[in-house]
Amino acid sequence: MTVNNKLLIRLIKNSMAKSRHTRIPFVIVSILTMMTFYIISSMAFSDFFIKDEKEVFYGAGHIISILMIGSIIIAIIAAVIILYANAFIMRDKRREIGLYGILGLTKKNINLMLLYESSFYLIISLAFSIIAGTFLNKLMVMVLYKLTNQQPVEGMVYSTKSVIMTCILATVIYGIALIYNICSIQLSKPVELLRSNKAGEKEPKIKFLILIIGLISLIAGYYIAINCENTIDSLFFFFLAVFLVVLATYCLFTAGSIAILKWIKNNKKLYYKTNNFIGVGNLMYRMKHNAVGLASICVLSTAVIILISSVFSLSALGKRSIENRCPKDIIFRYTTENEESGKKFENAVKQLKGLDIKDIETRALWSSEWGFYEGDEIGYFRYLSDDDRYNMSVWRNVYIILEDSYNKFAKEPIKLKKDEVGVIDSQKNKYTHLTCGNNTYKAMGDLEYKTLSLFRDSTMDLFTSVYIVVPDKKTAISLLKNDPSIPENLKSSMQYISSFNLKERMSEDEISQIKALLSSLCDNDDYSIIIKQEDTQFFISLYGGVLFVGIFLAIIFLMVTVLIIYYKQMSEGYQDKSRYEIMKKVGLTEKEVKSSINRQVMIMFFMPIIAAGIHTVVASSIIRLFLGMILYVDAFTFNITIFSSIAVFALVYCLVYRITSRQYYEIVNR
Repeated sequence: MTVNNKLLIRLIKNSMAKSRHTRIPFVIVSILTMMTFYIISSMAFSDFFIKDEKEVFYGAGHIISILMIGSIIIAIIAAVIILYANAFIMRDKRREIGLYGILGLTKKNINLMLLYESSFYLIISLAFSIIAGTFLNKLMVMVLYKLTNQQPVEGMVYSTKSVIMTCILATVIYGIALIYNICSIQLSKPVELLRSNKAGEKEPKIKFLILIIGLISLIAGYYIAINCENTIDSLFFFFLAVFLVVLATYCLFTAGSIAILKWIKNNKKLYYKTNNFIGVGNLMYRMKHNAVGLASICVLSTAVIILISSVFSLSALGKRSIENRCPKDIIFRYTTENEESGKKFENAVKQLKGLDIKDIETRALWSSEWGFYEGDEIGYFRYLSDDDRYNMSVWRNVYIILEDSYNKFAKEPIKLKKDEVGVIDSQKNKYTHLTCGNNTYKAMGDLEYKTLSLFRDSTMDLFTSVYIVVPDKKTAISLLKNDPSIPENLKSSMQYISSFNLKERMSEDEISQIKALLSSLCDNDDYSIIIKQEDTQFFISLYGGVLFVGIFLAIIFLMVTVLIIYYKQMSEGYQDKSRYEIMKKVGLTEKEVKSSINRQVMIMFFMPIIAAGIHTVVASSIIRLFLGMILYVDAFTFNITIFSSIAVFALVYCLVYRITSRQYYEIVNR
């Protein structure tokens, strides 16, 4: 049968018009995901952050890195959601395509129709996403500049490279979708396609292997999330826990739900109740078709809640993090083995009054990375061996502080005995004894943590800090010499910390002069300089970039979740239409039918959000540690953001339910 292109195009138009309730959401989501990718990538390649291979402002390079990571994540999300929506639309079209085959269209004709339709969606998506993205680009740059405390700039944001990348990404995604569509048609006969939704179904069976894998993965993932106590460990274990919980979610939604329903069916007291008798059987078939979709909604909902809570935490705790890291305008650390050099350093810092400084504080201590094991109220302290280098759980920043230095800043001074030391760590753990080498010291933990934190190196906050207060220098040297594995230079090296405030804000030239002046005092010894003004701009840039991309990702994840819910509701609506009719024919009243269907829909709809809430609460501890790598995270504030995020998302989720359920009931009642 010879068919011209005009007929094919007319058939496509008719098909799109009849199925606009599925095609319009598909096109909108495609445009929004492509537009988001274009905006993020064009900002990453623009001159507003990097110009002539130089940062436009301090920390701009980190913003570019965050934007690049964000664009990769958005590209992956775009591929997943467009391919998912395409698969749903293709399922919806199977009967229509089967009818075309029976009426005489060849598979070549149908493939051509699929090509035309995919090309139309591709062109529409690219045109609207690039045009809208170009106009919104400048607004997004201004928002990001606002978040990073930068002055607004003039000019348009346009990147040819981003346009090309967006076109390539969209073409690849739609190309994969087209190949999937063509293959699904080539492997089926027209009669099979026409009868695809009329085929009988067998009752689903329990997949015991998948169920066991799901239970083990969930227990392991939850155990890791709850028991991880180290910031460095959280970097690895966070992603491992995420993988295990995601795997468990899919396994338990597919196999666990069927197992529970089978158990109810085998329990005669529960099963032979009107609501359960009707509902359990229907829910089995619902879960057979929708388990993967529900698991996806659960995973995406968890991602949205975590992103929202992280964004809230950045907003609430960003300023406090800067103050925690840099309590004063300049913090200068100087390590020397020569005690005379240390005294010279202290005297030299006091002579820096020409810099218009105030509130000078100088502290002395021994500091390094050592191994520290927690026993039953006993701390075991030793130098890190070669084996320990691969076991980050024992890494600690150990600070040995003289009693006089501690009392200089403490509100309530302490008096230690000769065989006694004070020990406390950043987890607020206290110890009764401290063991080093062959010697054991009595330990007291009644120390002011706020005072001890003045001695810490804030650049090393990834590790747990342990503070040991000793009565005198002799005890400190004795403590270090008890462990023969500690290198000699660490036994004799002292670290001096000087911190002070400036009366006025500095220019970049003045910052450079201060760095040069302070470094000239060091006699080639180790030193580090933290300038609050620079650090503040760096962290604002980092927080601003993470905040900006986090908001975008939260919106994208939410949009994907809504689309999956919408398509799931429509799919169930078409399936339940026939169930409605069958239940009426077997004698159920209209009220009983509606009650049964409503109950099933509610269970299906709210199961993912309940599971997502549980996942988030269990993961809150490891998320807090993970965020601790860039942020001072107050546990109380973070917990409030977690539960607030769950509440906000639950409200949005319920709103989506109300909107999508209307479409569902319209289909069922036709």
